Amino acid sequence: MDKHGLHQLVAAISAAAAARDHYTATHQKKVSALARRIAQHLELPSNQVECIRISALLHDIGKLGVPSSILSKTGKLRKEEFDLIKVHPAIGEEIFLGVDFEWPVASIIRQHHERLDGSGYPDGLTGDQIHFESKVIAVADVVESISHSRAYRQALGQDKAIEEISKNRGTLYEPCVVDACIALYDLNQGNLFPS
Repeated sequence: MDKHGLHQLVAAISAAAAARDHYTATHQKKVSALARRIAQHLELPSNQVECIRISALLHDIGKLGVPSSILSKTGKLRKEEFDLIKVHPAIGEEIFLGVDFEWPVASIIRQHHERLDGSGYPDGLTGDQIHFESKVIAVADVVESISHSRAYRQALGQDKAIEEISKNRGTLYEPCVVDACIALYDLNQGNLFPS
């Protein structure tokens, strides 16, 4: 797939996600922007930065397979509801398995909720079993999720997000990715999501 076709495909999928769930579409854009900045701060090759940007922009597309009533629920999720949400990385992978990206976008999407210690989902992968690109997206995803309001809770703020990734640096999250995110936080005077 050429770059023009790739950008058209990503734009179309993002529009489809926005039509169904505005929150998820906005979240994906913010995660993608932060993940790209983390990757650039790490001085990754431009091709890998682009892989991370694209994968992050699509990372929650599997939520199209989760009932809207669960995604927009304002109260605490029951275990069965959370179990349904936990399937979204695998659904996202299935959506992109047949797409001819130059990167392993489908498996990067599948792994964005995996954690270094094996406590993540859907496969309980550990350490080097997880794509580095997924590790970058994981940190950006957690930081964005904590920083902004969700259907079931108000925003906790960026300080709380930085506290979360710092506390779990090396246990849940890749140390160099956490360090890069904190450096960006400091450089931007506590604002990781400029308008």
